[in-house]
Order: sequence, then C-alpha cells, then structure tokens
Amino acid sequence: MEKSKLLENSNSRIKLNNWVRYTPLLFLLPVAIELIIFRYIPSFSAIYYSFTDWDVMGDWKMVGLENYRELFDDRVFKSTLWNMLTYTSIRTVATLTMAFIAAELVLSVRDPVIRMYWKIAFVMPMVMPRSLLYILWGFIYEPQAGMLNEALIAIGLEGLTQPWLGQSSTALAAISIIGFPFVSTLAFLVFITSLEGISRDLIETSELEGGSVLKRIFVVDLPMLRAPIIFIALLVALESMQAVEPQLILTRGGPGSATEMPGHYLYTVAFSYFNFGMACAIGVIILLIGLILSGISTWMRYRGAYDVD
Repeated sequence: MEKSKLLENSNSRIKLNNWVRYTPLLFLLPVAIELIIFRYIPSFSAIYYSFTDWDVMGDWKMVGLENYRELFDDRVFKSTLWNMLTYTSIRTVATLTMAFIAAELVLSVRDPVIRMYWKIAFVMPMVMPRSLLYILWGFIYEPQAGMLNEALIAIGLEGLTQPWLGQSSTALAAISIIGFPFVSTLAFLVFITSLEGISRDLIETSELEGGSVLKRIFVVDLPMLRAPIIFIALLVALESMQAVEPQLILTRGGPGSATEMPGHYLYTVAFSYFNFGMACAIGVIILLIGLILSGISTWMRYRGAYDVD
C-alpha cells in the first residue's frame, strides 16, 4: 500500500514538474503564432511571388529570375542602392557617435537627481510620432521662409541659402541629417545602461594610473561597449535601409531619383505601377542585404570577444 502511494506521489511530482517545465511554452505560443502569420508567411510568400509576373488583378505567371534581371538593368533601382548606402552610413555613424557622447556626458553628472532629469529629457522624444518629426523638418528646409534659410540670412550667410530638398546636390544630405543631433533614445538608453554596468574597479584603476577621461573612454569604455555598439549599429542600419517616411512625406524620391531608396521604390512599383512581382523582388533584395549585414555584425560581435568562450 505504501509502495503504491509512493509511486502515485512520484508520478504526481513528475507530472507537476513537466507542467512547470512546459508552462513557459504556452505563454510563448501566442507570440509564435503572431510571428508565423504576420512575419514568416508574408516573407516566404514574397520570395515566391518575386519569381512571378503578378498584377493587381491577382493574375500571375512564373517568370523565374526575370524580375531580378530587370531590376539590375534599371538605372533608378541601382541609384537607390547607392542612396541607401550613403543614407545608412551617415545615420549609423552619427547616431552611434552622438548617443555615446550624450551617455558619457550624462554619466559624468555626479548628482543622481540631476542625472535622472537628464535621462528623462533624452527619453521624452520617444513619445513623438516619427511622421511629426519629418513634417517639422519639412518646415525647417522650406526654401522661402524655412528656419534654416532664415537663420543663414540672420547671420549674414544668405549666399548659402538653398532649396535644400529641391535640388539633387543637397536633397540626400538634407534627409540624412534629419533628427540632428541624432541622440536616439534607444541608443542612449543602451549606452548609458552599459556604461553604468562597467565595474568601478576598472574605472578607479584607470584613474589611479593617471589616465585622462579621454584615455579612459578609449581604453575602458569603448572596449566594454563592443556588444551594445554593434547591436545599436545593426538596428540603426536596418531601420535606415528600410526608410520610407522621408520620401513619402518630404521628397517623393525626388528631385529625379536623388533621394529614392529601395523601400520607397518598392512602394512605388507596387502601388503606382501595380507590378507586385517586381516589388516582391525588391523586398527580397532588401532582405538579403539585411541578412548579410546581420551575419557580418554577429561575426564582429563574437570575434575575439572577451565575454564569450
């Protein structure tokens, strides 16, 4: 009888342990379903339809690699890749640099209350819609009474006034610096959290050895922030590669194709020319570039890293 009870209790404990072990999977199930329905199925569908001639009426036929061949013969599409490289490079470098400087400056404030106020000040822009940011910068770049041209006139540099978004020579640079001074809230929070996590022993050792603040930044802070820097660089680069808002709100890809990028060109091909097969091909190319970039960033993250085996 006792043996039977012990066996029963043992079986109950095993069942309970199994339930506890698999309970987290039940909570992950809704997320997995959402990813499959709204991420993976559309992605694999886009890959499939990129090999088709598919119009708005729903008719389609297989054309193989024809869409890709046409794209790489398309002068506008090739210019979008160059524009994407320029735009992404400027925004990634600027965001990393300015967010890191901001994090270092806030961390140097000794009073914890004042430091907290500065953190809140840098986090507040997160609540502003991105579209509003581009509308505001549209007013800044307005050629007749825009803030930028008015400021140049006020300091006696009227010769430098430009139709910033209206000419090919300045349009791409103009949309690239939208958001100046580039203190991304996410990048700032990641950097300042990582800096606060650096061991005080390392910082004190650097100070005892007579190292300046600048030397400490390059010898201690930057090497310790290797993983966060690569993480933020990847996120900013992927976001910039898929940029659509600057063109939709400000330039429509113009003048000419000076500010056209793959994300907006995809939108134009799909909803202006109704060539959904080619639009899917553009999306697949963006996907492949993103995957390559992710692979390179992962290699850089773990190559010789001190915090992994």
